[in-house]
Amino acid sequence: MNNTSCFPSADEPPDVTDLRNVTYAIIMPVILALGFLFNTFSLCVAGQSALNSVALSYLIALISSNLSLMILAVPWLIHRSSEPSECYSHSDAFYHAYIEPVLLNWMATFSTYILLCMSIERFLSVTHPALFRRIHLLPRARAALLVFLCLSFAIHVPMYLKQIVICPECWTLTINIDTITSSSWTAYICVSQIMARFIPCAALIILNISTIFKYRRIINKRSRMTSEAVSMSQINTPNCSLTNLSSVFKKKTLPSSSSQEEKRQLKILSGLVCLVAVCIVPAGVAALLPYDADDGGYYRYYTLGVVVEALELFHHSVVSFVICLCNNDIHRRVRKMITCNSSSLTSI
Repeated sequence: MNNTSCFPSADEPPDVTDLRNVTYAIIMPVILALGFLFNTFSLCVAGQSALNSVALSYLIALISSNLSLMILAVPWLIHRSSEPSECYSHSDAFYHAYIEPVLLNWMATFSTYILLCMSIERFLSVTHPALFRRIHLLPRARAALLVFLCLSFAIHVPMYLKQIVICPECWTLTINIDTITSSSWTAYICVSQIMARFIPCAALIILNISTIFKYRRIINKRSRMTSEAVSMSQINTPNCSLTNLSSVFKKKTLPSSSSQEEKRQLKILSGLVCLVAVCIVPAGVAALLPYDADDGGYYRYYTLGVVVEALELFHHSVVSFVICLCNNDIHRRVRKMITCNSSSLTSI
């Protein structure tokens, strides 16, 4: 979370006030509620799935990081929806200024790195199965999670310098203009966004697109081989009955359940690529934009910050559920639960 839309003083323009009220009092709480719903549901379904230990460890870590982000976003949302001049206790002001930005960005970056680990394993399982079997081990997965957890934290530790706590009459917080306009801060922001967003997102997009194309070629090749086998069986059995021919024709033309599941996975992977490109990359771009203190320039700066924060929160709200749907076992369980619930409601 960029915290791009923090207003530096109590003199908040009316346009900014209206935008803040709509965004942080209506839109963001809805996204946050969806995040709690999807991540809690994903955690329950993942715990009952038949995933192997490595895939399950990545999935549980992803859901846990996103759930932690949702929990941390509750006080952040309350703070952002309040007036800029609102007074806090010293502990609350200290938390919002120095601790909250580090924790929020830590969990968001860690979630992105977990997605990267899962994308690497998925890519290798399709393109290099032998290498995948050698590295698909639980100790390697735990080591990767620990390394990325520490790296995500280290990247965002300097975020505590962005805001300061002041006490003219009561405890409030404001942007540290001297810090964010310095050349060292600009260099830090560039390096941190490259490491936390641009490199992981670029790798995610490239790996998943490569996996989609490779997987599609495998599906087409398998379908072509099946069609050739059916054609050969028709040639070798010229005296087969009309009923047998019609059944063979149906088998040839109608997609199997495995083929449908594979096509569904391709669609979900395509959706994941779009989700990362639309929701995470703009947050990194917004963080690199220079701070503009003019009224008109700041309104555009504030508006962009609000939009990218909403997009990033939406990404972390739904991405765990999207990843769960990529697994066939979890997808079948979700469909079964929805079917059972709908049938029970119909009977009532």
